[in-house]
Amino acid sequence: MEAVPLLLSLIAIAIVSMDLALAIVWNRRARYTWSRTCVVFTATLLGAVVSFALDQYSYLAFDGTMQAVLHLVWEVLLVLDSTFILGIIPFFCNWVIARPTSRAEKSLAFIAGIFYLSDSIIWIITKASVCSLLQYAIWTLVVLYCILVMFSQWKTIMDRSVRAMCLTMIIISFAMLPIVVSSMLFPSLRGISISVVSLSYTIAILVFLFIAIAHLDNAAVSDSGEKKGIAFEDVQNEFHITEREFEIILLIKKGQTNKEIAYNLNISVNTVNNHIANIFSKTGVRSRIDLLNLLQEASW
Repeated sequence: MEAVPLLLSLIAIAIVSMDLALAIVWNRRARYTWSRTCVVFTATLLGAVVSFALDQYSYLAFDGTMQAVLHLVWEVLLVLDSTFILGIIPFFCNWVIARPTSRAEKSLAFIAGIFYLSDSIIWIITKASVCSLLQYAIWTLVVLYCILVMFSQWKTIMDRSVRAMCLTMIIISFAMLPIVVSSMLFPSLRGISISVVSLSYTIAILVFLFIAIAHLDNAAVSDSGEKKGIAFEDVQNEFHITEREFEIILLIKKGQTNKEIAYNLNISVNTVNNHIANIFSKTGVRSRIDLLNLLQEASW
């Protein structure tokens, strides 16, 4: 029974390693701003899972002073990784659904991270059970808040793959609640619960990245049959269009809405509106139809 958390964490390491590899591939191909953050998030998650696995291994392989020293080292690393992940989860959730993170959310994420770090340090020193319960409570509240954000923004998510990902995360989160509650009531189950929860979410991230890369492949196939468009240098010289505005023009040409453009470029809808207003001003048009007509006349 004592080896079960180690076995589950080793499986989680294998899966999150694939997550990291796919995140790197996605970042190199998609080049979205938040795809780089996805790489950092996944790498940190890998570090946390590895630290937990090494802690479980040290518990089984050593005893005495060596076990105590190694346990402290892996525990500190796990706390630091967990603090970073806890702080970035709300940002990651908003990036996935193309929703800007408010100042209040940024402040709450920072406060939650500081509170979790402080509580974890006290727990490492005192091993007080109330500190351990607070750790679980903070994580549960942050995850539940992200789930509520996904649920409240459900109708605004245009991409089917993102909707599927959000639904998966919501189902997993509610399915993990009994395990989390059980581990809070019975400390002996905490090693297994951490492993099961990590394994569940890493599998969900793996599926999401597979879908995201497949979406890029389908888009590339679709674009390959289209007529070659005008170069960026042409519109830059004629209309003083920036690179970001050019990206938005390409997405407008594909018929994407402002919300879809915001999702693809990882920016807020208000930012997209501002860019489109600038594009209209620079090209002298008043609508998307006028813009597309102008581009067609320019042999787009």
